[in-house]
Amino acid sequence: MRIAVLGISYEALLRSPVPTRKMEVRRGSEMIGNNVWMVRGAEKRAAEADDVELIPLLWATALPGGGFTREIYDQVKAEAMTLLHEAGQVDGVLLLNHGAMEVHDLDRHADTDFVESVREVVGDEIPIALALDLHGHISPRILEIVCAVSAFRTAPHRDDLETGYRALDQLLAVIKTGRKPKIAAVRIPILVPGELSVTDNEPARSLYKMLPDLDSRPGIIETNLLVGFAWNDRPWIGMTAIATSDVSVECAKDAATEIARKVWERRKDFRLEMEHDSVSGALDRAARSAERPLFLTDSGDNTTAGAYGDLTSVLQAILARPELEDVVVAGITAPGIVEQCRKAGEGAHITLTLGDEHVSAPRQPMQVEAVVEACADRFDPTGATTYIRAGSAWSRVRIGHVIATFHSDAIGVNTPDHFRLFGIDPTGHRIYVVKLGYLHPHLKTICPRYILMVSDGASNLDVASLSWSRIPRPAYPVDADAVWTPEPNTYTTPL
Repeated sequence: MRIAVLGISYEALLRSPVPTRKMEVRRGSEMIGNNVWMVRGAEKRAAEADDVELIPLLWATALPGGGFTREIYDQVKAEAMTLLHEAGQVDGVLLLNHGAMEVHDLDRHADTDFVESVREVVGDEIPIALALDLHGHISPRILEIVCAVSAFRTAPHRDDLETGYRALDQLLAVIKTGRKPKIAAVRIPILVPGELSVTDNEPARSLYKMLPDLDSRPGIIETNLLVGFAWNDRPWIGMTAIATSDVSVECAKDAATEIARKVWERRKDFRLEMEHDSVSGALDRAARSAERPLFLTDSGDNTTAGAYGDLTSVLQAILARPELEDVVVAGITAPGIVEQCRKAGEGAHITLTLGDEHVSAPRQPMQVEAVVEACADRFDPTGATTYIRAGSAWSRVRIGHVIATFHSDAIGVNTPDHFRLFGIDPTGHRIYVVKLGYLHPHLKTICPRYILMVSDGASNLDVASLSWSRIPRPAYPVDADAVWTPEPNTYTTPL
């Protein structure tokens, strides 16, 4: 069996003012044997069968951002469809997407657009399986096209391998048996940022523990729960319960409805369970803390949720607190400061104006004296022990009791290797500040404590306070007294 493998995995935050203009693209053999996200799960499943040949075509990704430009999306999609056409006859297609892709000037769910394009190339008879991030969305149109859906069950994500494996496993079963599974999905109008739905905490922990039990029921192939992407003002956002059955649509609907009802019953339980505080409150806690290293996350400017990372508000607050000794603030997007540091050279004493490059919020200028400690014209992840995207120019400076890194483009500093590549010991300092929400697993393992700062920015966690005009109403928590039933919000594969 020849299985084409392709996809675009991208999460867009349309409240971020800076669109994404480029993708990291892997083609053909570059996708295989390199631990590529979800592809590695498909590789594992294919290796268990003697009659399966993966045809890797193209897999594209980018750091979450303000939505793809139409130009870059059309360019990469066209290349993917050309490669799919040139692959010749295939027995199935495995799509490794995300579900929260957005494209400027494309007024529809972009992942649906991509799935439709694949169907147009391969025709109506070739089965297509879809793997998604749990922070993604799925549309009624997608259920008309795909025969299988698998999604992550952990956040922070630790199961991309298992998800890619399950998706291919479902696809192979469809090809071998010729069966046509039935899929039901129930849209749940709850807007929950990822930080409120960490699967190590309640209620997500219990809700996701339901899924394996449901999978084992007679007639059920697989169940999934999409938390969705809570910030985008689009008609398709919200949570989604999904069930796939090899018996009937009604069997799938029953399981999906059961999940959806339990999610709705626990809607008020989605809250920040990790230690958190306002920026000033978190800094007060840090000043008193004996734990070392202590990590603080700037959740309102979270680059891994799509924020631009340009805000210097937290850095400025720390500079006003000299008792916070030995602080590292990493990952600020400030191309002008990077260029200034590069021109001055390592060792130079310079005057920087922080906050002059804010685009996600009003300018907040603050002049500081700094020493340029290091500069580079690109971010080279060679030698890293964890997956890190290549990046653009950066600089490391010392400003009084703070070491800060600035970058020409947004970057997600979410592993110890990032710090090492900047020449910073990831555990040797007292306090570290990163532009994340929940702390990612590789950092969580090296620190005894972290505090989420409920800060302002494009990824503001208080979604009820944001402006909304296109989402279906009512929606919780925007409408605190929302009433909902699953029946009008259920869609299925065609009967």
